[in-house]
Amino acid sequence: MRSLRQHVDPAAKLREAGLDVRRLPRHDDPAPEAVREAIADRSGPMVFPGLTDSWPARTRWTPENLAVTHGGRTVTALMNLPASGVLFPHDQRNYERTLPFAEFVHEMLATSADSPCYLAYTRAAELFPAHDYDFAPLTGDLPYSTDTRVWIGSAGTRSMLHSDLKDNFFCQIWGEKHVVLVPWEHARDVYPFPGNLVNSQVDVMEPDLDRFPRLRHATFYAGTVEPGDVLYMPRGCWHDIRSRTPSVSVNHWFGPPMTASDYASLLLRSGPRYWAATARDFLAHGLLRRREKTTFFFSPPSTGKRLFDLLRWGDFSRENDPSADRTRSPR
Repeated sequence: MRSLRQHVDPAAKLREAGLDVRRLPRHDDPAPEAVREAIADRSGPMVFPGLTDSWPARTRWTPENLAVTHGGRTVTALMNLPASGVLFPHDQRNYERTLPFAEFVHEMLATSADSPCYLAYTRAAELFPAHDYDFAPLTGDLPYSTDTRVWIGSAGTRSMLHSDLKDNFFCQIWGEKHVVLVPWEHARDVYPFPGNLVNSQVDVMEPDLDRFPRLRHATFYAGTVEPGDVLYMPRGCWHDIRSRTPSVSVNHWFGPPMTASDYASLLLRSGPRYWAATARDFLAHGLLRRREKTTFFFSPPSTGKRLFDLLRWGDFSRENDPSADRTRSPR
């Protein structure tokens, strides 16, 4: 039954719970100029359909082509992932497996949504030629560091609801994905973990209003991204992205990051339980340097560790800025 669950649109589950779910805004006449205008206006999330149809990646990055052209590369992927739940039952390292890329492609096409597999958070330049994609016309001449990652996986892969530091272009190359977004201003309404302000405790496929009553105050945007679509997500926008089919995607973070004051404001409004968790992690993972568990999807540092980094290094996002992190293996 879990594999059937993965093919249910999460928007339907949210609507069944009586929540405010709106369609993802779509631009009628997508063009790079319209994208740059949306960024400048901070006008919220927007889908630009067919915007990458001219990219070489749209024809070259089919699984079959990738297996032929890059099949001999060795990759480390997440295999036999859980099909439900917000946290991994085990440390993320337990799901990692190193294998030839061609073997991974075979697995991603053959596996069911009961045990999805994911080659995720991999730098695009480490796998594929940079001329297969081009974000420069979309971002313009922004004076900020950027980072581009590829996401290749089976049906049923899930990111779970979380928030990123920077503006984000999410581009669907092959296959389809369901997307659920929540604006940053509703951060408290999606119940971040007490120890981690960028990951939500809410499973969008099973919205529990008894446990999370403030969900009624949140605004959700939901839809499906298809090949050629570019989804613009402003920094801080909460998002849950899960594969409806086997999928190949690429994303691009850019622009100035969320600031320490953004998170401090959220922390102060969240109450004593959050303050206590932050103090605990400041001591354990900052001062005492104890390793943090990686049971979130590519676990970011805890809020307490972030606060330690701010005081010690002057950088609240020291270990969670993709463009600054050159290794980014699970900690």
